[in-house]
Amino acid sequence: MRLFAYGVLNRELAKGRAAELIAPLDEGRRATVRGTLYGLRGPDGGWYPILLPDAEGGTVHGMLHDASGVDWPAMDDFEDAHDGPDAEYARRELAVTLGDGTATSGFAYCYVRALPGDAEPIPGGRFGAWLRETGRSAILGRD
Repeated sequence: MRLFAYGVLNRELAKGRAAELIAPLDEGRRATVRGTLYGLRGPDGGWYPILLPDAEGGTVHGMLHDASGVDWPAMDDFEDAHDGPDAEYARRELAVTLGDGTATSGFAYCYVRALPGDAEPIPGGRFGAWLRETGRSAILGRD
């Protein structure tokens, strides 16, 4: 199983529990999916991304990892991805394009709630770059 990581599950941004959860991932390969990326301010004042997949959407950049060693139930819990009506994310299989143009697939955490009014579009679909360019920081954890 492969994980497409586009935000706080990327090594450069993962802190605390997120860093523990992604420890089993391989180094990954640069990859993209189609959709729209937004930033939301978390309760600690840091930011996290939400992905709305759309085959006709823009390009969202991330890393595709071999996730065979991941504790998926723990990852789902961290991402608030479950079958209940108050879930924030769902783990979905998406079409992924690798940096060399190879088409494949991987699982990504996709936002399932209505788009919040304070969500900020992330031009260019690169969460880490958006944080640096705007002087913001990623959330430290999720409560």
